[in-house]
Parts: sequence; C-alpha cells; structure tokens
Amino acid sequence: MPPRSDEYFRTLIENTSDIVTILNEDGTIRYESSSIERLLGYKADELIGRHVMDFIHPEDRPAAMKTLEQAIHQAGVTQSTEVRFQHRDGAWRIFESVGKRLADPAEIAGVLLTSRDVTERRRIEEEARRHRAELSYLLRLSTMGEMASGIAHELNQPLTAITCYAKGCTRRIHAGVGEPAEILPVLEEIATQAMRAGEIIRQVRAFVRKGEPRREMVDLNELVRDVTCLVEAEARQHAVCMQLELASQVPPLFIDAVQIEQVIVNLVRNGLEAVSGAKRDVRELVLRTSLASADTVEVAVCDSGGGIPQEIAERMFDPFVSTKAGGLGMGLSISRSIVEVYGGRLWATPNPTYGTTFRFTLRFDPTFPR
Repeated sequence: MPPRSDEYFRTLIENTSDIVTILNEDGTIRYESSSIERLLGYKADELIGRHVMDFIHPEDRPAAMKTLEQAIHQAGVTQSTEVRFQHRDGAWRIFESVGKRLADPAEIAGVLLTSRDVTERRRIEEEARRHRAELSYLLRLSTMGEMASGIAHELNQPLTAITCYAKGCTRRIHAGVGEPAEILPVLEEIATQAMRAGEIIRQVRAFVRKGEPRREMVDLNELVRDVTCLVEAEARQHAVCMQLELASQVPPLFIDAVQIEQVIVNLVRNGLEAVSGAKRDVRELVLRTSLASADTVEVAVCDSGGGIPQEIAERMFDPFVSTKAGGLGMGLSISRSIVEVYGGRLWATPNPTYGTTFRFTLRFDPTFPR
C-alpha cells in the first residue's frame, strides 16, 4: 500500500465532527480544523497564532493549563480535561478535550488537541440529576408521611412528661410547699425532655430537607445511630428488635448525609416490614458497618423476614417494582442511584437460614486521617 499523502490526512481531519487543534509548546494555535466554525463560529484561519487560553473560561484555565503542561512533558501519555470554550456569540460551550504530545518534536513539536462538544449531554445529565433529586425529596416526604404516627407517638412521650412535671411544679408553688432544692431537679428534667423532643424534630427536619446536595465529612456510624432513633417507634410497632454492630475503625465519608440517610432508612423500613410479615419467633433487624476494602466501607441491613420471592428478586431494583400495596416502587431504584453517585453499589443476598441482607458500599479517600 503506497504511503498516504498529507492531503489524505488533512481530508480525514477536516471531516471529523470534533475540533482538531495543533498547539505550539507555548499554547499558541498552529493549526485549527474547519469544524471550529460549525461548533464555535470562528474561521479556522483567524485563530492561528492566538493562545488557546483566550477562548477558555477563566475558571477552567488552571486545569486546562495543567493538562497542556502534562501533555508537553509526558510524551506518549494522553491527557484529558473538560473545559468551557467561548462561542463567537459569547455563549459558553462545554467540551471534552484530549491532548497528546506530537510524536516527532524535531519537526512538529507541540500538542495535538481533540475537543468534543458535550454541552447537550451535560445539560441532559443535569436535568436528569435535578429530576432524580426532586423524586428523592418526594419519596422522603412520602416516607415521613408513612412514619408520622410513630413519630407523633415518640414526640408525645417527652411532651407528656414536660406537661406532668410542669403541672407538679405549679401545684407546689401555688400550695406554697416545696423548697427550691426539691423543685430544681424537676425543672432540669423538663429541660431534658424538651431537648429530647427538639432532637426528634431536628431529625425529622434534617431528613426532609430540600436543596442541592451538600457534601461534608460525615461519621457513618453516627448516621446509622440517627436512623435507628428515627425508626425506633416504627420498630416497636412491629415488635422488632434492632441491633447495631458498628465497626470501630470506619473512616469519615465526604457525602451528603441526607442522601445516605435516605438509603439506610429505606432499607431499614423494608426490613421491618419483611420481619413483620414473616410471623416468626425471631423478630430482629441487624445494622452493620464494616471496612470492606482499603477504600470502601459497607453498610448491611440484615432481617429475619421471609425472604424475597425469586420473581421479585430479579427486578426489585427496577423502577415501579413494589411488593407493597399502593407502593410507588421507587425506593430501591432511587437508593441504588444515590449509592452509585458515590462510587458504590447496592445489592441483596438471601441469608443462610431465613431473611435477606441488603448491602451497599461507599468509597472514601484512604489518605484521609482516621
């Protein structure tokens, strides 16, 4: 086969749907494919000699410059980044750019840059993320509505105690009996019960919080304990004993606590319903945390229920699949999507005797001090 001419390769480049750019080592543009006009509105010739950073969003320039420098100094290694290029009309378009140092520095030293417009893809992804967040919020509201009677009962206990203690103090004061030393412990108990009621309200408010995901360093064991408090009343209603088996060396996670709490609450409530419907003498639910690998933690929810029918097990993570009367069938689907955002996975396995264990993993930074 005869060698290909320069014109042959130029024709290939000019017919690609991506933007192909050749940069000098100082970042100035030496060659620009004609696709630049279709995607960004510029004539290829008018960009020759301009610096590529002139067309990149100021916030993206540090990362883009780092990628360019790595491509220049690491021959044979492909470097990639996502940047916003400015269209001739002033709008910003999102591109995936891949750079690689040209093979023969003696003749054509520089960097070959290939850029693909992903603006529409990112818009669709962002729209899907917003829809997912909205549905997740609606499911939290639905969950809280289902738990309302139990939470109301849980809240009523400290409020009743406050009322009784306060009436007792009032009677003593009106009767002119009782020294301050005798009344003071009662007032302290009123404060304790008020804080208990306030903590219940705080947990409910945090669970139904609406807003953009807010990542922060979170203690996973503490999050599991919060879930236990939130569903404690429901567990008592189902006569289920909840047990915690929490690992002592679980590292902090950079997560949105509300999202992960929603996953745990969903799995725990499913487990409570499974145990409630199994009619067994052993009625327990075990929550475990463990270190699954060097950069992964695992949360397991193990129930003593009747197990999951095979026809449901194969598609229980699909949307709109539910064993509950009137259920939306979105809880497990949303839970899995949340877990996957954090680089983890969610799955279920039958227990050796009876019941089911749901597990999910979350990745963490192994370099973060524990």
